[in-house]
Amino acid sequence: MANGTATHIPVLNQIKTMSPDDWESFIEEWMTTRSNQYFDFERLGGAGDQGRDVVGFVTNPVGVDDYEWDNYQCKHYASPLSPSMIWSEIGKVCFYAFLKEYPFPRKYYFVAPYGVGTKLSNLMRKPDLLKRGLYDNWDKYCANGITDTQNEIKLDAPLVAFIDSLDFSVFDKLKVITLINEHSTTPYHAVRFDVPLPPRPQVPKISDAITHNELTYVTKLVRAYNENSEDCIASVDDVLNNSKYSQHFRRSRESFGHAEALRNFSRDTLPNNAFLGLQEEILDGIVDSFDVEKFDGFENVKKAVATAGMLQVSQTKLSAIVTVKDRGGICHQLANDDLLNWSKDE
Repeated sequence: MANGTATHIPVLNQIKTMSPDDWESFIEEWMTTRSNQYFDFERLGGAGDQGRDVVGFVTNPVGVDDYEWDNYQCKHYASPLSPSMIWSEIGKVCFYAFLKEYPFPRKYYFVAPYGVGTKLSNLMRKPDLLKRGLYDNWDKYCANGITDTQNEIKLDAPLVAFIDSLDFSVFDKLKVITLINEHSTTPYHAVRFDVPLPPRPQVPKISDAITHNELTYVTKLVRAYNENSEDCIASVDDVLNNSKYSQHFRRSRESFGHAEALRNFSRDTLPNNAFLGLQEEILDGIVDSFDVEKFDGFENVKKAVATAGMLQVSQTKLSAIVTVKDRGGICHQLANDDLLNWSKDE
């Protein structure tokens, strides 16, 4: 994982210095960009993976022997992949498919930080030569390089017949620049590589109509105004017709809209807990700033929003772009989620 000292290091350079485990994690994160292509995906890398690192299940694998799947084989070496680096991996997938541990994959991608060398790239364009290369190199790289749990695996007639039946055009590679560009669209990119967040989109103007998503916090605001007012404030129309509260109500709805937009932006650019963590910090910071037994609801709203605007929160990528309006909107989000009440009768 990148840290704060790595902000000047290009992403490609950071990738080249990753550990093999981080490289697999990176590919697993990248797979979220292709989740709509698969029934499910899973990281299997480690002891006993049988030559599978990150896999995408095209069809449901549960209870069937002929499911379709793609393999993303993660190889983190300090140079482009050459044929000698991958014979044992090709041998593994052929051997375990022969044993019916899993079907032969629909596609098999090698993913490596330095990519694939010219010789291997040329072989992948000629599947028959790639298969012949596997036979020629079996004794050197595969016979004792596929598994530690059994004796030498001989390239006998049944295994040769099975491999002969396989389509070696499934073996392919992915460009690192493609991985980086697509990973940059995930919520993991900014944190993993310590790069700036993309610009926030413009927040849409609030509509005149109260949306279903606003009902709870709006109802609480109406009660807060009523608790403060000498007149009866029983509805949104009453609020809009009252000069004392109408502008505050408009600003509150705008703030809520900003906070909702920030939540969506965080969802698209950061891990899921980033926005939740900010909400929790603001809740902890404002919950003691007002008293529903001592003050009326309107005063409590104003105290909470003012306190939120001045809070010192943890320095994160998200907090660095949070505005005062976002903070006030988060107060209304918390009320909307029934985590805050403003009035005695709530």
